[in-house]
Amino acid sequence: MSVLRKCLHSTALTCALALPLHAQDTPAPEIPVTLWDAFSVENLLGMIVQSFMPTLRVLADVRYAQIDVDPVRNRIALVGVDIRPYLPYVDGDACAITADAIVLSGQPIDRQQGYALALSLEGASVDFDCLPNEARPVVGMLGVENIRLDRATVNVNYDFASGGAMIHFGADLDNLASLSGSADLDYISYRMDFETEEVMPAAHVNHVQLTLEDRGLYAAGARMAPPGMLDPAALEQIIPGALRDMFGEMNGIEARELSTEQQAFITQAVQVAQAFVVNPTQIVLETGAAQTPVRLGEGDLEDPKAMFSKLAPRIGTTPAAITAGITSTDLKQAIDGLLPTSRNLEVGRALLSGIGAPRNTTLGLRLLDPLAKEGNPVATSLMAEAMQEMNPPVAYRLALHAASKGQPQSLSLLNGLEDGLTLAQMLEVQDDMLGGGGPVASDFASIGDIRRAARGHLLGTTRIRSYRAAYYWASVGAAAGDVASATIRDEIDTIMRLRGASTAWSEVQTSLENGVLRDWVGRDLPGALQE
Repeated sequence: MSVLRKCLHSTALTCALALPLHAQDTPAPEIPVTLWDAFSVENLLGMIVQSFMPTLRVLADVRYAQIDVDPVRNRIALVGVDIRPYLPYVDGDACAITADAIVLSGQPIDRQQGYALALSLEGASVDFDCLPNEARPVVGMLGVENIRLDRATVNVNYDFASGGAMIHFGADLDNLASLSGSADLDYISYRMDFETEEVMPAAHVNHVQLTLEDRGLYAAGARMAPPGMLDPAALEQIIPGALRDMFGEMNGIEARELSTEQQAFITQAVQVAQAFVVNPTQIVLETGAAQTPVRLGEGDLEDPKAMFSKLAPRIGTTPAAITAGITSTDLKQAIDGLLPTSRNLEVGRALLSGIGAPRNTTLGLRLLDPLAKEGNPVATSLMAEAMQEMNPPVAYRLALHAASKGQPQSLSLLNGLEDGLTLAQMLEVQDDMLGGGGPVASDFASIGDIRRAARGHLLGTTRIRSYRAAYYWASVGAAAGDVASATIRDEIDTIMRLRGASTAWSEVQTSLENGVLRDWVGRDLPGALQE
């Protein structure tokens, strides 16, 4: 029986021993390590992070088990973290802060429409000794020995196109409470006063929300409250007085009288407190401005009463997105195809965003589709954003229409979609959206009209974006001596070169140039433009 046949009827170890010696000794080919291997993205990011550790250790003893770097996801994680901060009221390293992981993430490398930062703290624990001396008695009476954070997160997303930002944070305190918040900023302004050379920051606020969810905090706090203090009748006396004093001090000596919005807030607070002691669930504090965005600058900080009136904060046990959101009746009618057409846009938007209704892309698109076919720019913009991954050519068609009607963020979506389409796909959709028919005599009214047509078709914000049409009009304008038109024509060539489509574009370019020459002669454009 051959060695191979014996191997088929024996154990792996017996087989290995039965093989010829030279077969076992054949080493795997070695790949030499070079200097360039040390300069991988993973190594560079790891070295950058670890280079900050000596500086951080001036403020605290910092240890971690390992570091994990993922350059594709733009993510860095410290695993098994132990921090002993230097605090003036703590002896030695009695204060210990530990975490299973600290994860820092940025914008993914395939999405560069803005800045993104996400910080999460997983499985963290803060020793009782880390608390300030004045806070320890209160926390101790709650029966808390160590503060356990199941998870804490901070997410910031800044959009280049709109200049706005979305900010979220959350913290889950084990057996106590869950705290979360969000800020929807329509625009962040940081203009400069050129006389004083000082920056004048301002924020255009759409919505701010803070939610406290009870997970045992109320029961622990109720044990500390004096008898009868939490009775609904007592709260009706305690809360208004406390809030009036707070608002009066906030308003200042010259404006201690409460505003209408502050009075309304006090009424809401009493109702919420009375409902909460009966059924401790959550308390929601959020802005309720009738018209948004609300612009807040440095001057508003000096007039808290006016700022309160601008933002019109309200307090409740349920977010306004639920109470004022899409009703179950609306959703049932949408599912059954019985929703009134006038409600399609609002319900469709909620279904696509998942805000005000559970996200359901299929149903949301179904509701918006009739509106898009009618040319509704808001519907086409919403659909384009929702379909950018599932069907890029259709999403591109929708984005072309929305951008030409001036819909916010549609232009950045348009540019992003073009990166995933071939030149043939892109031109086919553009040609179809532009429709048939060539230029007529009135299109050549002036060089200014020709230049505006070229720029409009190139940008896609006032006309349907069409590289063919933009190149045609830019070539006509350049031939008439318009330098700006020549720049547009050359810009299109540069776009195609950077897309790696120079060869394919050259065929289109040749056809367009022949058409321009034919019209230049056949329509006697030099003579027409002189009239």
